Amino acid sequence: MFPSTLKTFFHPHQAYKLDYPAHWDAVIEKDGESCGFGPHDRDDVGLWISILPMSIDTTRLVDDLPKLMEQTLEKNEAANLRKDESLRHFGMIADMTQESEGGNYWLIAAGDLVLFASTQVPPAERDTWNPPFFKLMASLQVTRDKELAAHQISNEILQRLREKHPDQDFEFDGDKIRGKHQVVFLSNVIREVRESPARRDKIISHFVDTLSQPGTEQFGHELWDEIRTSIVPVLKPRDYLKADGPTKHFVVTDWLADVFICYAIRSKNMFRFVTGWDVNRWEKTSEILHEQAIANLVALSWPKQLVGARSKDSGRIIIVDTCDNLSSSRLLHPDLHKMFSAALGSPFCAGIPDRDTLVLYSNRRDLKHRIARKLKKDCSSSAYSITDQPFLVTRDGIAPAN
Repeated sequence: MFPSTLKTFFHPHQAYKLDYPAHWDAVIEKDGESCGFGPHDRDDVGLWISILPMSIDTTRLVDDLPKLMEQTLEKNEAANLRKDESLRHFGMIADMTQESEGGNYWLIAAGDLVLFASTQVPPAERDTWNPPFFKLMASLQVTRDKELAAHQISNEILQRLREKHPDQDFEFDGDKIRGKHQVVFLSNVIREVRESPARRDKIISHFVDTLSQPGTEQFGHELWDEIRTSIVPVLKPRDYLKADGPTKHFVVTDWLADVFICYAIRSKNMFRFVTGWDVNRWEKTSEILHEQAIANLVALSWPKQLVGARSKDSGRIIIVDTCDNLSSSRLLHPDLHKMFSAALGSPFCAGIPDRDTLVLYSNRRDLKHRIARKLKKDCSSSAYSITDQPFLVTRDGIAPAN
C-alpha cells in the first residue's frame, strides 16, 4: 500500500539506502546506529533498523545466519523463522508472537554489515501495516561493497601472515594487523588492489613477502652512518598525512601546492619512512636530513632511454619511468631544468599524478590543456596518487603552473 510518492533514505555513513513513503518520518539515532521509519501521526507503528556492532565478511556468514537469528530471538518472542526471499540481500525473518505485537524481526547480512530490523504493528492492523513494511524492507540495499572488499583483503593478508609466521600471533587491531614485533598498516595495499583487481593475488603476495624479508626487526634501530646514503625524498599528497595515524610521526617538509616531501630509508624494494624519533636518535636536524636525501637523489641513475614524443602542436612530451618507485621524486632534482630545457624549452612544465610517473612537457597552451586532463585522470585512478597540479620548471626552481 505504498503511495505513489516515495523518498530515498541514505544512511548518514552510506551503510544502506531504502525507499519509504514521502509523508512518513525518518529518524536517525546514535549517529546512524539505529534508524526509524513510520507515519507521522502514529507512535505505535514503525520500523527500526540497527547496525549490529560487528564488521565481518558476510559472504562467509550465510550458513551461520539462521543460527545467529535463533540466538538473537532467544531474548524475544518470535516464531516461523524463515529466509525472506523478497530481500535484496540474504536475510532471515520471523513473526512476533507477543500478544501486543503484530510485526516482524529481520536479520540481514550484506557487505561487511549485519542489520537487525523490527516492526511495531498493532496485532489488529497486521493486514494494514505489514505489507508496506515488507515493501520497504524489500527496497533496502546495503552500500558497503568497498568496505567488504577491504575486509576480505585484510582477512587474506592476516591468514598469509599467520601461515608464514605462526610464532608472531598476528591479530587485527582496528584497521591494522599487530604481531609481537610488527604492526602492519593495510590502507596502501587495499587501495592498490582496489585499483588493479586483476592483480590482486600478485599484489597481496608481494606485500606479504616484503613484510617477511629478513632485517625488518631492525626498523627503528638503524645507525645514521649505515643508512644515510639510503635516505631518499618521497613526494606525498597533503591528505596522506593523518593527525590520528602513524603518518603524524613522519618528518615532512612543506613543499608546493598540496604536496609534502617525506623521507624514507630505501632497502631493496622496501621503504621505511623516517620519523621524528629517528632524527632525534641520530642527533640530526630536518635540514640535514633533507640535504642528505637530495644528495642521494642526485646520485640515483636515470633510464638510458626516455620515452618521448612530439605533439602535433610542436610541443614535446617526455615520460620519465625509473622503475624504482621514485620517478616522481626526480622532480626535486636540482639540475632538472638544465637536463631537459634544451629539448623542452625554457621554462617547461611537469606533472606528478602518481608515485611512478614524472611527465615533462613543453610550455605550450594547447599541450598544457591536453596534459592537464590526463593528469587529472591518472591522479584519480592511481593507487599511489600525488597531485593533478602541474608545475613550471624554471632556471630558478619549480613553481605551481597557472
